Amino acid sequence: MGKELDFLAKRIGLEDISQSSYFPKYFEIETIRACNARCKMCTVYEWEGRNNRMEDKLFMKIADEMLPYNDWIERVCLSRNGEPLLDKNISERIRKLKNYGIKEVSFSTNASLLNEKKSVELIESGLDDIRFSIDGYTKETFEEIRTGLNFEEVRDNCLNFIKLRNERGNKPTVQIRMALQERNYSEEADWKKYWLQKVSEEDIVTSKKIHSWGNQLDSGELKTNESSNEPCVSLWSTMVVHFDGNVPLCGCDYNNKVLFGNIYDSTIQEVWQSKKFQDLREIHSSGKKNDISLCLGCSVWDREQKRIYKPGEE
Repeated sequence: MGKELDFLAKRIGLEDISQSSYFPKYFEIETIRACNARCKMCTVYEWEGRNNRMEDKLFMKIADEMLPYNDWIERVCLSRNGEPLLDKNISERIRKLKNYGIKEVSFSTNASLLNEKKSVELIESGLDDIRFSIDGYTKETFEEIRTGLNFEEVRDNCLNFIKLRNERGNKPTVQIRMALQERNYSEEADWKKYWLQKVSEEDIVTSKKIHSWGNQLDSGELKTNESSNEPCVSLWSTMVVHFDGNVPLCGCDYNNKVLFGNIYDSTIQEVWQSKKFQDLREIHSSGKKNDISLCLGCSVWDREQKRIYKPGEE
């Protein structure tokens, strides 16, 4: 597994994988666990602790612990399980992290709540990157996949955000994303062409096949690739923190089946360097990833599953 770990180190931006134990390079912070959509490829019905928001006290503890490492941290994503725009303080939280010198702050959204007032707040907060999930080219397909949302409303919110952003500069960058599945495969080409004409040169349009959330969701169209036993980059690069301070295995572990600790009780560094975290890294690096049910055949972090398009490209 030496070559695989060397590859992971390069992917994270390190000279040696041993440097990864210092502090997480990436964070996914779930500031709210609530959503106004019921998407076909989501596990929202299974979330424990639904409709809860991260306390300000916990968010500030996390931010304060990040401050001394702001040169080390590459990105903080303020979304995990839930719709970030339901967090009434999302813009203030972005601004706090930017004031603390965090290089990149981002989040993913379904854009249904992205009115003009909220758009301006986000643009002025210092947000670096925003990712819009638009899983269909037609109204019929989009609303079949993203149950509870209105196609025209989401599309127009995204277009208006891009317009407002362009009037003020080039930040935040925009990603238009499609979760590829049987319902929308036939629309990807038209979807890609449409959105590449709407975004700016610094933005991207990207599509990626849906996954099984660590074998916890059976969509009927996914097969587990048990031959894939490469160590996962997430264990060496990324810390996920849920709304209640729990630190799970990864972003797929929405109900903390593998729990490393809690940021209320411990520091970020204590959890990151804990024996349990180290033991899981050892399992992966020794070629036994598939012994963990959540990791069995997982391809979430497989770059080959993702297609990235830039304006001006064919």
